Amino acid sequence: MELIQIGENRLKVMLTEEDMRRYAIEFELLDYGNTETRRAIWSILDEAKQQIGFDAARDKVYIQAFRGRAGGCELFVSCSERENAPRRLLYAFESARQLAAVCRHLEARRFAGEGSAFAGDDGRFYLLLETGEAEKRPDPLAFVEEFGEELPCRAEFLAEHAKLLCRDAVKTLARLD
Repeated sequence: MELIQIGENRLKVMLTEEDMRRYAIEFELLDYGNTETRRAIWSILDEAKQQIGFDAARDKVYIQAFRGRAGGCELFVSCSERENAPRRLLYAFESARQLAAVCRHLEARRFAGEGSAFAGDDGRFYLLLETGEAEKRPDPLAFVEEFGEELPCRAEFLAEHAKLLCRDAVKTLARLD
């Protein structure tokens, strides 16, 4: 099992097929309403607290599961004290293609917030997302980490090191191939 803390309130858990057997988890049967699944998830989260200090017991917890590429699965765990709190998130991408792919995924998932795209003087592309009150759960954005890197959200960084490409990035760039 590999644990990667993605910001203060988010965790990526990569489980191998062996880990899945160890926790008695079957991807097709993952259901938080199931006692065994709940027990396995909390065992994983207890281990995350011991290994890297990620404490999920303090807040509401949202979990998103994806089948792993080489078997196993990936869990994205998000904690939120306030369900409807707006957030500002900044992501960096190595290519415009990655940025456009994320915008297509966000558009398909009906992202309710706003997004602005920037071209950085370092050759990377940036996406600043602002979730709105309608964005009730933080976990729908966890997949973005598969395409780019989350950065601390600092407006002064963008002002100094990037140029605005477009304000309505999700809708505009989702149309690009």
